[in-house]
Amino acid sequence: MLQYLIKPKCLSHEWQVCLTLHNAENVPLQIKLPNWVPGSYLIRDFSRHIVDIQATCNDVPKSLKQVSKNCWETPPERGEWQIYYTVYAYDLSVRGAFLTSERGFFDGACLFLSVDGFETQPHKVLLDSLPDGWTVATTMPQIAPNRFQAASYAELIDHPVELGRIETLTFEAGGIPHRIALSGHYQSFNRERLVRDIQKICSSQLGMFAGAAPFKEYLFLLHVGDDIYGGLEHTNSTALLADRNSLPSEKMGEEADDAYIQLLGLFSHEYFHAWNVKSIKPEAFVPYQLDSESYTEQLWAFEGITSYYDDLFLVRSGVIRPQQYLNLLAKSITRVQQGFGRLKQTLAESSFTAWNKFYKQDENSTNAIVSYYQKGALVALCLDLLLRSRSDGKTSLDDVMRALYRKWCENGQGIPEGQWQVYCREITGLDLDDFFQTALYSTKDLPLVQCLFDAGVALNWLPLPRSHGGGFVTEAAKCEQATDFGAKFKQTEDGIVLTHVLSGGSAEQAALSPKDKIIALNGFACKDFEKQWRLLSVGDTLHIHYFRDGVLHETDLTVQKAKPETAMLSIENEFLLKAWLQVS
Repeated sequence: MLQYLIKPKCLSHEWQVCLTLHNAENVPLQIKLPNWVPGSYLIRDFSRHIVDIQATCNDVPKSLKQVSKNCWETPPERGEWQIYYTVYAYDLSVRGAFLTSERGFFDGACLFLSVDGFETQPHKVLLDSLPDGWTVATTMPQIAPNRFQAASYAELIDHPVELGRIETLTFEAGGIPHRIALSGHYQSFNRERLVRDIQKICSSQLGMFAGAAPFKEYLFLLHVGDDIYGGLEHTNSTALLADRNSLPSEKMGEEADDAYIQLLGLFSHEYFHAWNVKSIKPEAFVPYQLDSESYTEQLWAFEGITSYYDDLFLVRSGVIRPQQYLNLLAKSITRVQQGFGRLKQTLAESSFTAWNKFYKQDENSTNAIVSYYQKGALVALCLDLLLRSRSDGKTSLDDVMRALYRKWCENGQGIPEGQWQVYCREITGLDLDDFFQTALYSTKDLPLVQCLFDAGVALNWLPLPRSHGGGFVTEAAKCEQATDFGAKFKQTEDGIVLTHVLSGGSAEQAALSPKDKIIALNGFACKDFEKQWRLLSVGDTLHIHYFRDGVLHETDLTVQKAKPETAMLSIENEFLLKAWLQVS
């Protein structure tokens, strides 16, 4: 039995931890902290937040030898060991540790030291000296007030913990109790609507997989604040961050607004992960090796497929209309199409290099990489529609996911590299090798137009301004030729600062670079770039004054035409569309 006594030091944002264990043999112990957390594929070096660490054995101080950035070794001695350490906690994310006088949160991977050889023993957590009025929200098994126990270290770090003043909303889905633990500062909102909509989403996902769910209870830890967003999945809970204004207002009409739809999509995404990546997972994650990177080409199948289903379940469950779903889908398609990285990096490469590319993006990333979330979702879309088309509606991606989940329940084994596609062929009886070769191992365009047409949806590519983003229209849209600046930027009071310069675009041809600050256009102050840009036509020459590294420069920019990369979706066959979306 290992025991962690945790005390908060709110003013200094520090968790004080005392780890107690018994060493029955006269051998050294190796004690370490994970370098990354399951579900977030970046080496995060959590040990850098350990402020100090000390040890005693049988109440006698002992020295610890640090053998790597995240590992310490004790002297060889039998007896009762206590490891005292302090963790700085001011990371407002779903994967770190956070502590103020108002709120506490931690993901176990960044707080709990593990001990080699003791990982399968029970681990007990004692929360002590909590501020008055604080409550605790977690799915870690509770044995007494503020006392919890996990069966192993792996289970210990699979239960995020929220502490503070928490509002709890409850509901049942599929006969399983669910909770939403809400924290942060927020105005009055429509609680009944939030609970009803989340219940519908959960019920739909439980209904798709049928059989035994991978959990007996489920907890959504939702912290709201100012302009924050994120989520991290766990087996029977998830940690979520969202803007406080995304909660459904009392005045919201029957149709959800964009901010609330995004919040519902976040709930849906992380909930689906309970089946896809917390249950079904790559062989490289069985078990998780948290000291170093675990490479796999399959993240598209776990994050991408989940990103396909998250919005799909919003429309299946009835919380948004089919037209709203198609609007979301059009924007997703446009984001992928407008990224030049899709022409340089395959989806398999995107998955494999997530550790040093996707999670370490810079000003050139849009030109160099493609998202295994976004393009992975489009691959899942095409795969689902191809399966439905080639089987006359008898087989879909749902069937593949159900079969993979049953296989996981039977053997608990991860999917080897390249085997996901093999399983798909075995489950459906359909040969999709050419599709997988194109979708995963090439940079060729996906067959989106044909796949969507087979589902009753028309996809038209239009040369609209990049800021349009794509969307749903009631009939096939037409437009006049738009212009394209070829860069992303932030407007300030006295100009714009370029954040990304796109390959081959107007800005790059004018020798502009990221971080350049444009202050004048044709001799006039650049106070509203978008308004000033709209006055230009294709082929016009724009004289630009800009600062680079504190030095004034000038250049001429020739306005280029926008490429037909904006997706507009319209309904061609409502019967086929409803069959795909499974709506009445």
